[in-house]
Amino acid sequence: MKKVLLMLSFLLVNATVFADDVTLSLEKLYEQQDTITTTQEITSQDIEKVNPAQAMEVLKNVPGVLVQKTGDTGRTDPSIRGFGDNCRRIIVLIDGKPEFMSLFGCGVSHSMLAGNVDRVEITKGPDSVLYGSGALGGVINIITKTPTKPLEGSIDVSFGSFNTQNGKIYVGGLQNNVLYEVAANKITSDGHLENSQYNATDVYEKLGYIFRDGSTLIFEAKQFQGLKHEPEARTKDGGKIYGNNYWEDYHRNSYQLKFDKFFSRGHLTVRGYRNDGDHKFSNNWHSKDSLTGAMANYDWEIVDSNLLKLGADYKQQEGELLSQDPIKGKMNIGKWKLYEYAFYALDKHNFTDNFAAVAGARYNKNEISGEQFVPRAGLEYQLTESLLFKGLYSRGFRSPYLNELYLVPAKNENLKPETVDSYEIGADFKKDDFVFNVTGFVMKGDNLIEKVENKIKPPMYTLQNTGDYEFKGVELYLSYIFSKFMDAQAGYTYFDAGDHTQGRPRDKVDLNVNFNISKWSLSLNSMYVGNYYSQDKKQERLNDFAVVSAKLSFAVNDNIKLFVDGENLTNQEYEIFLDRDADNYPITKMPGTAVYFGTQIKF
Repeated sequence: MKKVLLMLSFLLVNATVFADDVTLSLEKLYEQQDTITTTQEITSQDIEKVNPAQAMEVLKNVPGVLVQKTGDTGRTDPSIRGFGDNCRRIIVLIDGKPEFMSLFGCGVSHSMLAGNVDRVEITKGPDSVLYGSGALGGVINIITKTPTKPLEGSIDVSFGSFNTQNGKIYVGGLQNNVLYEVAANKITSDGHLENSQYNATDVYEKLGYIFRDGSTLIFEAKQFQGLKHEPEARTKDGGKIYGNNYWEDYHRNSYQLKFDKFFSRGHLTVRGYRNDGDHKFSNNWHSKDSLTGAMANYDWEIVDSNLLKLGADYKQQEGELLSQDPIKGKMNIGKWKLYEYAFYALDKHNFTDNFAAVAGARYNKNEISGEQFVPRAGLEYQLTESLLFKGLYSRGFRSPYLNELYLVPAKNENLKPETVDSYEIGADFKKDDFVFNVTGFVMKGDNLIEKVENKIKPPMYTLQNTGDYEFKGVELYLSYIFSKFMDAQAGYTYFDAGDHTQGRPRDKVDLNVNFNISKWSLSLNSMYVGNYYSQDKKQERLNDFAVVSAKLSFAVNDNIKLFVDGENLTNQEYEIFLDRDADNYPITKMPGTAVYFGTQIKF
């Protein structure tokens, strides 16, 4: 705790010292947040064009992103540029706060419902300079709604196939400098397969105060309870897993206290947070975990052409296994914890109006796996008013999680952090209503943590840092507004995973077309996935598939909409590989055609 206080004190002192009389603009602050990375934002308007049950569903048509699902409700795990592993090799944030289960390091994706989501920001490629361990493939930041009126709210209700019912309510307001908000989301479903029921409740609260100088102090809390049945699924070698009536009961809580203050040439953010979970499964599994941390960063406009971000980060992970399957249990009963802290700096300098560079680094100290130093450097050049070129080098790492060090039978306390070096070049073209982006990347990794057979006592396995690997690919995205009645977006991802083809398709095509005529709106989206395998070295190929979905809405008036949502309209038969080593990499049959009816009321 002394380390945390020293870090926060350091940033608070610097924030005061560097203040002067020139105002730091929000435009420049957001410009620095980009720092030449490849990013994409799913806006609130984009979210309204679909009918997501889970927050992660809105990413399914993003180039470079593959969302692994167990159905129309339940688990929804994204991977970015081949890195996912149940959100263990990407970072998921809610309002900038890390969100993962400390014992296994995974993100509990089905606990992130869509009832209070305003927008989602995605960073593709390593971003460990800013976000530390786990940001190998990228970062997903789920940003919740913030009220701007004295009273505002919405009610969303839908029902349909598989006896699925989804209710969302949001109420918030801003009065006399006090900001408040309550949101709740309830989902129940019988699921599309036998024993795939889902019953979840998510509640979110926000309370804040805006001071006279514009500073804000906001407290956020989230409570989730979800009972998820896992349907019978086949493994990569054709076996069966889970068994009859297998279920998992998750209780997750999170809390955050955040302070924001704008100085004349700077912006300070300080936050403290805690996540905790209590998980019980039908096979007598019972575990608890918690993540406690503090973060602070100061954005400093040194001169008009330079923006510097300084930051400090501390987190403590704790996990406990209380019981397990009495017959098949091989885990170690016990309780473990570890801490880590970091300092980082990232600077963006505009040499001319057209030419800018970024450079930064992070020093990270993990109690068990030791020190890591990760750099970033990039350039961007505005060739014309419409055309921008950029190049970026960045390094990412993932420290071993508690389960890999102490819990699983294959545990190894001598594991080193996984690392990846990423090189990417890209071009952005924007003119009038047309947008086109292309990015090519190569990612070279080392020390991948994998199970290796113990030749002394076969068939025992141990976790070890294996050899080098290389991923490379190209992502294309274009968007065009034809008129006020029609717009379209398309994307293509080519991904070469070398021998690591398990669950990493080579080809992905995304297409969205939106129509708005009078009170009617129609959104069509489709996704094609090809060259898709359930094992490495292109073994056990899964069928290519194309899924087409649509949402038709009618505006009764300015405040009320009726809609019908159709998923997999062509009734495509297909399977999804789930990157879950703990469950022996299940392969799940996905739903056929499903239809949902609903209404949205705003006030």
